[in-house]
Amino acid sequence: MKVKCPKCGFEDEGKFCSNCGAPLPQPNSSLEQKAPTAPPEALWVDRCPVCKSGKLLLITKKKFFGLVSAEKFECDSCGAIFRPKGDKYKLTKVTDTSNIIWQEYGNQLLTEREWKNIAYGGMSDAKQKEADMEYWMTQLKEGNIPIHMGGEAPILLKKKEELIFALPNIFLWEPRAVRRTIGGYGGPSFRVAKGVYFRVGGFRAKSESNEELRTIDQGSLTLTNKRLVFSGAKRTINIDLRKIVSVEPYSDGIAIRREGKEKTQYFTGIDQAKLTITVGERVYKEPFSGLILMYLIEGLIKKIE
Repeated sequence: MKVKCPKCGFEDEGKFCSNCGAPLPQPNSSLEQKAPTAPPEALWVDRCPVCKSGKLLLITKKKFFGLVSAEKFECDSCGAIFRPKGDKYKLTKVTDTSNIIWQEYGNQLLTEREWKNIAYGGMSDAKQKEADMEYWMTQLKEGNIPIHMGGEAPILLKKKEELIFALPNIFLWEPRAVRRTIGGYGGPSFRVAKGVYFRVGGFRAKSESNEELRTIDQGSLTLTNKRLVFSGAKRTINIDLRKIVSVEPYSDGIAIRREGKEKTQYFTGIDQAKLTITVGERVYKEPFSGLILMYLIEGLIKKIE
């Protein structure tokens, strides 16, 4: 069955997209995805990352006094040129600029290990992480990734309720109406002395009201497989996940609208927590963001019976 690639949108089947190489979503996947790996004994020059068939030959150039300096590596098949800079290499020239490797990695500095991975169907570290994160987020949104960040539940759990996380030092924000009076004197003014004027008329004023976000409370935010609970010094908010209408993510929190509540409620400070994300054998440490929390909530809602 063909699925849409989360990275480029190409519809394909199998474990990896044949267009960009990103991992494809798998039904009931446990995220045991393995990216293509190069033979450990292979050198990065043994296979050209661009054409996958030629070898990279070291082209040297003599300088003054007979000194030899490595100038570039050139593929003996497609003519691709890699130039060294420190302990990395830059792909600086190809004969076919429509080549996907050039489009993805042209003029980028990568290590020997990264170029070797690319030559054997893999990706650079940055693109591998991007593909892994997109795939992981897709699975999280579908409710296929169990997350339990540990800690003690600051609330009493109900029957069949499981703790996902409990975060301290979370701020609750809500919009509040703020009224301001603006205005000035109306009517003409007359000069009565040098630099002194007298204005005729009364003071005209009008009142305007607008909403501003205000900090309401500070406390802990607890997520279970059934509800989201804020426990503060002044307020306790118990949100049934099934009552959530929308979630808006931010880098450090989320905004939630729910049934029976006219005003949006904002919870910030969640980025203090760090999340360990594992895809295959690759491990990433990421701040706990509003986008991750939004997808986590969506996945939990889909699993509620």
